[in-house]
Amino acid sequence: MIKFFRKIRQNLLSEGKTIKYLKYAIGEIVLVVIGILIALQLNNWNESRKNEDEFKAVLQQIYTVVDQDSEQLSLIRQNVSKQIEIIDNIVQNPEGFNNKLLPHLLYYLDLEPSDLNSEISYLLGYLKFNPKNQKQSNLNKSLSSYGKAVKEGYNTNRRDITSFLDELNLPYPSITFGYSALNDYQNIDSTFYDESDINRTLKLLDSTKFQNALKSSRSIKFTNLIFIDDIINLTNTNKRLIQDYYPDVKLLYSSIGLVGDATQNNNWTNNIPLTLTNESQAIWEGDIILSDGSLKFREGENWNFNWGGDAFPSGNTYSYGDNIKVKSGNYHVILNLSEKTYEFIKQNK
Repeated sequence: MIKFFRKIRQNLLSEGKTIKYLKYAIGEIVLVVIGILIALQLNNWNESRKNEDEFKAVLQQIYTVVDQDSEQLSLIRQNVSKQIEIIDNIVQNPEGFNNKLLPHLLYYLDLEPSDLNSEISYLLGYLKFNPKNQKQSNLNKSLSSYGKAVKEGYNTNRRDITSFLDELNLPYPSITFGYSALNDYQNIDSTFYDESDINRTLKLLDSTKFQNALKSSRSIKFTNLIFIDDIINLTNTNKRLIQDYYPDVKLLYSSIGLVGDATQNNNWTNNIPLTLTNESQAIWEGDIILSDGSLKFREGENWNFNWGGDAFPSGNTYSYGDNIKVKSGNYHVILNLSEKTYEFIKQNK
């Protein structure tokens, strides 16, 4: 090709056609420049596409983390609301309590949730956005604001009620925020306190100072709920922004299964695996034989991510929620992690 163009130039010069030669030379230069510009444009386009793919890959991980944060925050909100409910019941109807649980519940009121252990800040360090891309810049700004709000936390480290109980020299029970309230406080040892401990605790309820401490605790927890609701709203906003930018975004979960004494494994150690049938909607399905009992959904063979519920045969999932009480039979199970729902469809076999 180069020899061909060189021959044309030589012929034009030998024939004395200088003007045509110059026009041809200029045209050849223009073609070369156009070729270089096209090559640069293609390179820029490839680089832009590569950056976009990397941006979306990290964004998809962030989407899953924000979804997980939203579930954990909803659980925290539920448990703080339960504490407020306990305070209201003690103040308004103290006779309605199981006296054996009263000291546990009073100690439980001073427990606070751990700060949200979110990976959002870590992942934002890998989100390489293009400052010239307005959508990416706005999305990064919103996600950064969310990450900052998560870091602030919502704990007060106050122990107003515990101080009254300590004055009674009561032994401190083994209780954990959230876990001890599962399944209507079935995880609490009702034999831990003797009759003397319980009677001394009951007398506290007649104390004006103690009643004021309960009211102060309620006020603080109510304020915490407002802060938690604000963060939950931020998770919902950022999930929508991510979906608007990346409509095909999906939740990144793997190895979802059922575990519990109602499964064929009859334990809380080994999963009955489900199959991913809709990747974009994070829908998992499977056929299972159940006996009367309880179970939960979880990811992998650990408890880092698990979901319970409060209804059967269908209901809404709750991260770290109550065990799902089921009835014996053959079922087709559908778990929708996008919609946070589950359904056990009985099979005629």
